Order: sequence, then C-alpha cells, then structure tokens
Amino acid sequence: MRYVIIPHLEPCLSPWILSEYRFVVNLFKGLVGVVFTNVYRETDLIRLKKLTDDVYRFDFNEFIAINNLERIVVLDPQARKSLTKLDVELADAAIIGGIMGDHPPRGRTKKLITDRVRAKEVISRNLGKKQLTIAGTAYVLKTIWEGKSLNEIKLMDGLSIDIELNDVKLTIELPYAFPVVNGKPVIPEDYIEVVKGGTVYFESVGRCIDED
Repeated sequence: MRYVIIPHLEPCLSPWILSEYRFVVNLFKGLVGVVFTNVYRETDLIRLKKLTDDVYRFDFNEFIAINNLERIVVLDPQARKSLTKLDVELADAAIIGGIMGDHPPRGRTKKLITDRVRAKEVISRNLGKKQLTIAGTAYVLKTIWEGKSLNEIKLMDGLSIDIELNDVKLTIELPYAFPVVNGKPVIPEDYIEVVKGGTVYFESVGRCIDED
C-alpha cells in the first residue's frame, strides 16, 4: 500500500472531522502518503495543508489516474467480505471515506465512493458489522496491515462523554465502535475536548470551522 486516500465528502470541516483527519495523518506518518481529495473550500484547503501537502480540490478518481494506481481497496461497511492483510499488501491505495457516520448508517460510502471508483481492480472490504469512526477505521486498517486479523482486534460499543452546560450535566452518547488498547478506546488526543467544545452543535446545523 502506497497511499491512504480520504475523499472529504462533508460540506463542513468541523473541529470533530479535523481531529479525525489529524489522527489519520499522524498514524501513517513515515509509512504511506495520506491524501485528501474533494476539498473544495479554500479555507478547508488551507487548514488541511497544515497536516499534509497532499490536499486536492479534484475528485479521488483523478488522483488515482494521475498516479497510475491500479489496485484500490475501499473500506465500505456494506462490503460482503472483511479486510485481510493480503488485501492491504496487494493494494496501491486504500480509500477511507471522509464521512461523519450516521445512526443508523445510510450507506453513503457505497453510493459516493465504492460505486464510483475507476481503477483496473477495485475491491470493497468491511471491518466487521459495527460502524467505526474515521480514526477507528484508519487504526484497524493499519493494525490489519501489521498482521492482526480482524477478529483479533477488540472493539467497544459506543462512547459516553459527560459535559456540563450552564450548570446542567449532560451525557453525549457516540453510537460508534471504537478499537480498544489496554482497556481504553483508541481516539484522537483531543477528541473528548472537541466533543465537549460543542462539535455536536457544529455537526447538527452544518456549520463550518471558520464560520461564526
């Protein structure tokens, strides 16, 4: 595998998704290139360029064509087969959708990515029956590439985050699966603070990171 490609398919570069993207870049640093495509807003381009130079306005298919990538594996929850180490080793690139998960899932990865990829060989693979975050997907991808099978990777269902808002205590429930290492969920370093800081509001109203 030479690249991890992330098509940015949300209208908003929120603090939440930026935290996920930063995690992926750091996770694969020195191993493969992490590439962001479909980044149309100028302010989003500038922010993502702080993470990596490989940030493009054009579609992921254009990146595939320009770089003569022949074997692509798409990480798609609706895929029939699960990802293996051999899948990763044989692929020129893996595609992780830059999509914030819905609950219940709406199958956007298949519609927006899997059904559209143009390459000599395209395979779609799932990471089990549970919906992961972008960061969790990247971690499981890397762990399988390093030699573990999918059923050796421990996952936890959901994550509860307690916050206090105007002296009212609230609990935010994130209905995703998270990889677990040493009893703790694998999440971006600033993940809890980002969620506490009001990212749920950003996501629900479609506000972008640079809007007041």
